[in-house]
Amino acid sequence: MPEITVFDVNSGEYQFDDRIAREIMKQTGVKINIMDPTDDVTEKVSLMLAYQDYPDMILINMDNIQKYVEAGYLVDLEPYMEQLPNVKSMYGDVLNRLRTEDGKLYYLSNWYGVDEDASSAFQIRYDYLCELVGKERADSNEPFTQDEFLDLLRRFQKKHPESEGKTSLPLSLCTSLNYNTPLRGMYGMKYYYENNGKLYHLTRDAKYRELILFMNQLYREGLLDKEWVVTQRTLFSKKLTEGRVFATACAYWDLDEDRNQVKEKWGENADYYPYKVLGKGISADETTYNGRSTLGWDAIAVTDHCKNMDAVLKVIDFLASEEGQYLMLWGIEGEDWNYVDGKRTPDAAILAEALSDINQAKKNTGIRRWSWFIKNGLGSDGSPYDMMTKYEISKEAKLGNERFRTDRWDTSFYTNLDPASGTEEALIWKNVQEIYQKAYPRLIDASSEEECLRLYDKMIADMEVEGLSKAEKVITENYKKRIRLWGKE
Repeated sequence: MPEITVFDVNSGEYQFDDRIAREIMKQTGVKINIMDPTDDVTEKVSLMLAYQDYPDMILINMDNIQKYVEAGYLVDLEPYMEQLPNVKSMYGDVLNRLRTEDGKLYYLSNWYGVDEDASSAFQIRYDYLCELVGKERADSNEPFTQDEFLDLLRRFQKKHPESEGKTSLPLSLCTSLNYNTPLRGMYGMKYYYENNGKLYHLTRDAKYRELILFMNQLYREGLLDKEWVVTQRTLFSKKLTEGRVFATACAYWDLDEDRNQVKEKWGENADYYPYKVLGKGISADETTYNGRSTLGWDAIAVTDHCKNMDAVLKVIDFLASEEGQYLMLWGIEGEDWNYVDGKRTPDAAILAEALSDINQAKKNTGIRRWSWFIKNGLGSDGSPYDMMTKYEISKEAKLGNERFRTDRWDTSFYTNLDPASGTEEALIWKNVQEIYQKAYPRLIDASSEEECLRLYDKMIADMEVEGLSKAEKVITENYKKRIRLWGKE
């Protein structure tokens, strides 16, 4: 049996040896090995690039794939498209967006297509919220204004100054969870500040200034977790379980591994539900919480180290097909699901476990443990590809969809617009980002509003000295070029 090795940034502790993995290898006739990503996957991706120590196929995030393209380490799949009929039929027009200007196809996307479901929000603990505003308001889909949210944080702190002898945390953040999306979403911001068809660094937006001032106020009043800059996943989970956290900012699924422990300890209503908060002067239909890319989250590519192209192509085309999608995300027919009255129906016990604890369900069944070349939406028989999260959605997902209907925007137009590696503008952009990363926590942790504004002005000035305007010009040119290529004038 031919063998290939894959690096999957999402593989975690798993090797390709579960029951679904074995079925994939049986169907393709290819043995698949997984390259250990180690604990620090970001560092691993960088080291693979620096030392050209990568396997036959890689799955990494969209932000990093362009570096591999520019280095010339990826195989152009365009000449092999006749051997990938399922890729052609499933991806359709998405392939046009993945091709370079000269028609080359260096990677395929993962979780591509339109996903209507909401994602990011302020996740607020329901039982605490009921105490503060009553059940009727806590159950309402009406957004909270910035002032109302501020008042909630203050009242929670006053009512629950401690939990288990430790200081309560009205708002806590986790470094490994994307809290920037909901924070920016409340002010209607996207990846860049767009003005008259030109793109500028986000910090140039007046709304960004408002966000920084608001976060600084929370910090100075002791409403924002003082450890927000350094709280990693394990410590964050501990804070949640201790009952200290009233609210956080992230996607609702980010709390899946914590919510059962919290409810078991504090009661069924001690769950975190998604709520919309409106930034100062922002209306409910101007927020941008739900940025989702129609090109997906990850990129999957064949590298120039591939020793058996035929084997890799077999794996790609099978997994990209409907049969492959349903195998990865539904499991094996007759064991994990059956047709009932002509409708694809999951095993009741598996579905119940997925709704209760999706990570445990993945571990126990192998279903959804591997998610490669995944397409959002429904298959040809009308059933969702993603059984565990779409067949019967969780309460958190239902609430998110109800409360964030107007928030979806396509992020794909704004990703990978950075200046090309090796150019003067690329170095400028790198230095600008470093200035921003260093300044950001200092702005929020400033001792006064005046100090916050002083540091903000200094950050902008430092970026300008570095040459920010030159980089912004290139980013704008890349943006306009993309719009022309995709036919979205």
